[in-house]
Amino acid sequence: MACATPGHGETRYAELTQERIATIAGMLPQAPAGFGKPITDRDFWRNPDTLARTGNAVSRATPLLNKEFPAWSDELYLDFSKTGRRPPGEAMIRARELWLEPLVTAECVENQGRFLPAIHRTLEAYLAQPAWTLPAHDHSLDNFHRRKFTVDLRAAETAADLAQALWLLGDRIDAGLRTRMLAALEQRVFAPVRTSLTTHKDHWWLGETSKPVQNNWNAVCLAGVVGAARTILPDRNDRAVFVAAGEHYSQYFINGFTDDGYCEEGPGYWVYGFGDFVGLREVLAHATAGRIDLFDRPKTIRMALYGKRIAFPGGDVPPFADCRTGTRANKRLIDYCDRVFGMAPGVKGAASGPGLRGLARMFTSETPAPIKASRPRADESLRSYFDKVGVLVCRPGNPSTGRLSAAIKAGGNGSHSHNDIGSFVISLDGQQPVGDPGGPHAYDNETFGPKRYEKNILNSFGHPVPVVDGQLQVDATKVKPKVLETLFQPDWDRITIDMAPAYQVPSLKKLTRTMTYSRKDAGKIGIKDEVTFSKPSAFELALTTRWEITQTDPTTLELSQGGRKLIAEVTTPDGFDLTRTRIEELGAPAFTRIGIKLRKPVTDASVNVVFRPAE
Repeated sequence: MACATPGHGETRYAELTQERIATIAGMLPQAPAGFGKPITDRDFWRNPDTLARTGNAVSRATPLLNKEFPAWSDELYLDFSKTGRRPPGEAMIRARELWLEPLVTAECVENQGRFLPAIHRTLEAYLAQPAWTLPAHDHSLDNFHRRKFTVDLRAAETAADLAQALWLLGDRIDAGLRTRMLAALEQRVFAPVRTSLTTHKDHWWLGETSKPVQNNWNAVCLAGVVGAARTILPDRNDRAVFVAAGEHYSQYFINGFTDDGYCEEGPGYWVYGFGDFVGLREVLAHATAGRIDLFDRPKTIRMALYGKRIAFPGGDVPPFADCRTGTRANKRLIDYCDRVFGMAPGVKGAASGPGLRGLARMFTSETPAPIKASRPRADESLRSYFDKVGVLVCRPGNPSTGRLSAAIKAGGNGSHSHNDIGSFVISLDGQQPVGDPGGPHAYDNETFGPKRYEKNILNSFGHPVPVVDGQLQVDATKVKPKVLETLFQPDWDRITIDMAPAYQVPSLKKLTRTMTYSRKDAGKIGIKDEVTFSKPSAFELALTTRWEITQTDPTTLELSQGGRKLIAEVTTPDGFDLTRTRIEELGAPAFTRIGIKLRKPVTDASVNVVFRPAE
């Protein structure tokens, strides 16, 4: 959108037009509104469908009445600025955030005033809290010292929760407390973001035409801020500014996905970032009676389908990028997308999320404007291939006797990149015995800085990729690997990746990795590396696992856990030596790196590992 020439008294916005803001104002109701119905609508709160969605709020909230609200600690908040550790301060803040949703929901259900004193104490605690931002996002400590407020992920989410609480409870909240809470929302959230809409300063997550943002911050912060504005701001024109911002700036989140819908931040961040994009869609669609729908864009159906396209049949997902170990496909979010795009009945209401804002979205019985998919996608029960980045997910099909699924990646490295070109993962009966270990589970002050790849869990040493002449992979965000071949058949698939660009080794002339996936019988997967050097050089393959490892003979490894066993048969020229390295970093569960090092330097070599379930 081009910036309109403002008339007398009009605000000049960086990328919003006064014409569009005025049009949106005409779409909005006169009064603000949140999700669900206020506490005064007893028919709504006594409805069995509403009660089914509240998650037993009364039983969850009642124990809180006899507990002290978790104390704020300046020491824990400031710990990050002193040590670079994120968990201490974030755990303290998280403990405080767990109270508002059950207390407010329980009071709405019960309607006896029993939870109101605890709710008032909780709101007072938010007012007294120096900062609503996370310590890691308050580098200058301006928020903590109340010199200047900025909005990060947590502040945006907090604003949405507080606004929803005020709207649901209405005049049950003490008038003076309500006035002070509205003033705090204005000071800490609305005013700072309004300023950024004119100056493009302070809130980089908005993005801009010349510098779009391509990560989850855009969707999460917009969902929180716009959701809070829609719910609580009394002036319709003021609300229209934030709705217009949500409509316009969310395009930069969409730009963060590749054209085939691949989420470069990984499956975990798809649930987080795209989940909040869904939340923003709900905010805008309900605020405008369906006249603004963020899903009514061609690319969004491909983004929405990522959740099921990346998943294995057992519900586990390849933990590429910053994805926590054990992440599962989010069924509610997938069902929501299927329903909206007319591909399946799915579930009614919006996909849920954390906090009061997430639960409140579930109160929505139907999104105003379901979108019908323009055409059904081809059957992907056997495989999904993201051709723009070279990520292949192979499945045994249904029905099938196959027990193995697999995924491999050539590229797709964005803001949460690991140095993992050629990384793969194998799933056996819904569990992952070998391959990409996922993680991290916690960040520190070096995770997104120049020392990021000093951590083994983030560099290629902690991934199932080669070490070439003693060298690890270079920064994967600066490499454009090539997929040399793909062959897809009913019984088998094959993909060959050129991995040589991932290494800065002068003697390296060729390095390819081929994964062959067989659906026959119980399944079989081959990982074959072919390397050529200009002079004899060292070469080492790696496997990463959290399962027990037994070498049963000179060329065979057995990975076992809970009665399941995966056999790995290794073929190399002139034999190999094994090394075992335990890696436990950034809060992720420990795993073992198995180094398979060729005993002699080579000029040409083929290394093949074939995986199959034990009979």
